[in-house]
Amino acid sequence: MKAILKREFKSYFRSPIGFVFLAVFFAYSSLMFVFNNLLTQQTLMKPFFAEISMIFIFVIPILTMRSFAEERKSKTDQLLLTAPVKVTDIVLGKFLAAAGVLLLAVVATMFYVLVLNSYGEPVFSEIFIGYLGLFLMGAFFISLGIFLSSLTQSQVISAVSTLAIIFFLWFTSSLSIKFANMMDGAFNWLGIFLDWLIDFLAINNRFADFTLGVLNFVPVFYFVSLTALFLLLTVRVIEKRRWK
Repeated sequence: MKAILKREFKSYFRSPIGFVFLAVFFAYSSLMFVFNNLLTQQTLMKPFFAEISMIFIFVIPILTMRSFAEERKSKTDQLLLTAPVKVTDIVLGKFLAAAGVLLLAVVATMFYVLVLNSYGEPVFSEIFIGYLGLFLMGAFFISLGIFLSSLTQSQVISAVSTLAIIFFLWFTSSLSIKFANMMDGAFNWLGIFLDWLIDFLAINNRFADFTLGVLNFVPVFYFVSLTALFLLLTVRVIEKRRWK
């Protein structure tokens, strides 16, 4: 797994993908820090986390689109699949490489905390929880992107499908439809279930606690379990292809 991790991590910076990801993330996060903290002269970073999390919708698909799709298109995946390496190690290696690039970007923005500390007294515990939530959410998006990349040999399809699903999950909480009010009688239970499902899937609802500096078990479990689920699904997809 270490060899795959190193190879994949280096590959992000042998191509423009890693640099594009970091450049877009830094540019956007810098603007959000200026507008939400420096210009307003406040040390509260809740608006900052809420704003920069939205850039994940657009940059994570770029980061993950080539994970398996590129190798499948160029047929180099056959060399990897026939190597004496576990499929789990292959998937985890690719996931950890992408997560490493994400972590690099997130940690670099902690420079903003040092700037705030020179002007005021930020609450470091709340800021740490905010960064933890940011990374966990990003890791979930990466696992989703890698899974979708394993289903196709087109990087464009992989990126667009990842963006579409993340976009849907992000704005699910904005839906004003209440199915429980629409479904009366015998189907009222279905309406209640659909309302609960939409509320559960809404990423904003899970990420909100982190932006407030509150560490709850439910949102942590939400992101960790979904990350593990999509990594497991990716392993199953690759294993099925390996034995064809």
